[in-house]
Amino acid sequence: MTNDGGPIASGVVSDALFTPAGDGRFHGEDACGGPWSAELMHGGPPSALLVRACEQAVGEQAAGGQAAGDNLVALRASIDFLSAVPVGPVRVTARVVRGGRRIVLTEAVLEAGGREVLQARVWHVRIGDESTPVLDPQPPADVPKPGASPETMSDWTFPYARALEWRVVGGDPTGPGPTTVWSRARIPVVPGEEPSGLQRAVLSADSGSGVSAGLDWAAWSFVNIDLDVHLSRPLAGEWVLLDASTRYEGSGTGLAASSLWDERGRVGRGAQTLLVAPREA
Repeated sequence: MTNDGGPIASGVVSDALFTPAGDGRFHGEDACGGPWSAELMHGGPPSALLVRACEQAVGEQAAGGQAAGDNLVALRASIDFLSAVPVGPVRVTARVVRGGRRIVLTEAVLEAGGREVLQARVWHVRIGDESTPVLDPQPPADVPKPGASPETMSDWTFPYARALEWRVVGGDPTGPGPTTVWSRARIPVVPGEEPSGLQRAVLSADSGSGVSAGLDWAAWSFVNIDLDVHLSRPLAGEWVLLDASTRYEGSGTGLAASSLWDERGRVGRGAQTLLVAPREA
């Protein structure tokens, strides 16, 4: 998952992250490419594709006459990265693990080259009429709207980074330390579809460990082996704000944690378990 230099430059941005090829098959386009190799995907796009598959599995259950509640919204995704995902053809399968009218659990698997490379589980929760009192023990932060911040992060020129728009609120996403940054996708996950809130959330949240990296990318590898995203409500609008920080341990492990916001306010959290090691010369 690494090369001998820093993030590679690429001017390629596709019309969508994935092109359907029928029967659960997709072609991962150039825009999926991550920071270390144009031939390997960033974790965000395949995570969003698996969330989409899980959401579709719920819809297919309802269309087939099986019990499925109205107003079910995907609010939690737990994704495990079993292997690097090559840019190119992939296959997705999804199923309902636990059906119900108020909650549904689904799972999906992404295959590439005939082997499983990602696994995901998603909880879908029935939402009501917003009559429940809103209780948030922390006061809302004074976060500028996306339009109040200039478009930045031009140094991130690898394909996935160019497929998103970035607007930095605080910190330095190309330097060490915590960073707060707005992001939104310039292109859809698949052509002709508006990504759901959880798809948008995982697409951006997998960058938490990158924007808040405290180590030199050229000298260290800090690969996340999972991504967990929890939302308290459906994410509103196109923009996702990451308020991200990363902690590294001397044991070679780490944790990247992101508070997630939309333009209405705080909406969730993301977390990534990191495996940290010096990069090979």
